[in-house]
Amino acid sequence: MSESKYINNCPITDSNKYITYLDLGLMPLVNNLSDTKEESLNCDKFPLAVNYYEESGLSMLSYSVDKNDLYKHYTYKSGVSLPYIEHCKEMYRFVNVYLSLDSKKKILDIGGNDGTLLSAFLDIDSTLDVTNVDASENLCKLSEEKGIKTVCGFWGTDLAKQINQKYKLITSTNVFQHTLPINDFVEAISISLDKFGIWCLEFPYWKNTLETNQYDQVYHEHVYYYLLKPLALLFDKYNLRIIKAVPQSIHGGSMRLLITHKGELGEAFQPCDTVKQVMDREDMDTEYYINWGNNIQDHIAKCRNFILDLKAKGHSISGFGAAAKGCIFLNSAGLDHTVIDYVVDDTDLKQGKFIPGTGIEIVSREEVKINPTDYMIVLAHNFADYIIRSLSNYKGKYIVLMPDIKVI
Repeated sequence: MSESKYINNCPITDSNKYITYLDLGLMPLVNNLSDTKEESLNCDKFPLAVNYYEESGLSMLSYSVDKNDLYKHYTYKSGVSLPYIEHCKEMYRFVNVYLSLDSKKKILDIGGNDGTLLSAFLDIDSTLDVTNVDASENLCKLSEEKGIKTVCGFWGTDLAKQINQKYKLITSTNVFQHTLPINDFVEAISISLDKFGIWCLEFPYWKNTLETNQYDQVYHEHVYYYLLKPLALLFDKYNLRIIKAVPQSIHGGSMRLLITHKGELGEAFQPCDTVKQVMDREDMDTEYYINWGNNIQDHIAKCRNFILDLKAKGHSISGFGAAAKGCIFLNSAGLDHTVIDYVVDDTDLKQGKFIPGTGIEIVSREEVKINPTDYMIVLAHNFADYIIRSLSNYKGKYIVLMPDIKVI
């Protein structure tokens, strides 16, 4: 039985008072790639809109898709991104200042994908005691093949009690916004976090996303769009507190939070000024969100007209990055296989498949040599600099569309 459903109440305050400020209509599931062009063009689509709950300050989707449809077989692999690997090594050095990690201090990565983050940690210290929890069976297998202890399942209180361990460090990068039952997720953290432990949480920071027009961060896997103020309210319910907030450039602008127990359990760590400084800048009101949504609709139309004008002039166009962002942009702008020749992606699991809703085939870099195009849209714009450097032999021009149209 499907658990897909409309959402009417804020999970933090239970308020049912909200406004809808971005509505992209019916959109496909961005990571459920299709095997054929026909399957792609006829794939299932679901409502995709963002609501704002003024009482808590939380933004979230109006409709939640069954988690089993989203994650049972996931095609995104963390390990294909070299910038992400370096980011993970930097994270280890960052948290190690607080915890002095060693083989006696257990580490848990929630939503650890193919084990990339923990592998990066182990590259620095091979003696660490690490565990990966992920819901995708295919990625758990890849993690286990790397020699990482892996638990396949959805993180929550039931799984935390089943594992029955205390962890000095818990990490979750780019996964917390995917989880509909956030109260259960955070309660499970409070159960599993050592009394002097730290939860290192990273997520796409919604204020940065708003300011840079990255509406393509909105897709069905991303149920929530977080600021610090609503998170502080949520964590307080489970005796947790934010002690540090550090902006990160990864994924188009993320926030790293360090979170500990409150009260006597958390006395070893004191909050720093960064938390208040970030919260003080979160002053957006209802009118701001409504105006932003209207501006995004204008931006989508502007991008569509720009691309169609190039096509009408006889130019060939490809894309790079068959990630969720690219799927949302192409579908919201109504750009399909009649406009875009192909999309390049380095993930072997994606090559030979088709981007949902578009009929566009995903290919390897070899296609750029065989069939070069006049223009290439950098769909994975958060890694634009790296992608452009890595395609040094490409003679065409690059198009980056966020926060505005730029031709390179």
